[in-house]
Amino acid sequence: MALGGVVGRWTLSGPLEAFWPFLYLGEWLHVGKNATFGLGGYRLEGPG
Repeated sequence: MALGGVVGRWTLSGPLEAFWPFLYLGEWLHVGKNATFGLGGYRLEGPG
């Protein structure tokens, strides 16, 4: 089964304080495309 999507590294900048709780929660829930297939996960990394 061919599944497309974004692969790689993204850098977010700016005032993200309002979005941080949702980004953190999504990391643990594996929210994303085709999450039912075990996909859609992401990992947050701090600066540096």
